[in-house]
Amino acid sequence: MTRTAMIALLVFMLAASPLVAQQPSNETQAWRDVATSLGPAAVVAIRLKDGKRVQGTLLQISEDALVLKPRTRVPVPIRTIAFSTIDSIERKHVGWSPGAKVVTGIAVGFGAMMLIAAIAFASYD
Repeated sequence: MTRTAMIALLVFMLAASPLVAQQPSNETQAWRDVATSLGPAAVVAIRLKDGKRVQGTLLQISEDALVLKPRTRVPVPIRTIAFSTIDSIERKHVGWSPGAKVVTGIAVGFGAMMLIAAIAFASYD
């Protein structure tokens, strides 16, 4: 009887230990921490819980929301987004991709070779 009780107690303690170790996460606080770590003037892409996506520059972070200047073709006013409506935040990098840089380099090199060939052909009489 004691052996069975000890085994049951040991199994219960092993199963319950991960539950005690995990603390309930506050999603709003987690998104506030993420936004704070990005800092102001970071270019971000935010997906909201209703499925909408917003890209822009992070301007300000308050206790319950962040202020974002949307990056659109037509200028729009700044927007305040509550942390409770955020599904994900992703930092975006502004600039050329490595592939675009390689293709541009190849095109410039090819253009320079064609220019040299045209000059050489024009001077050959």
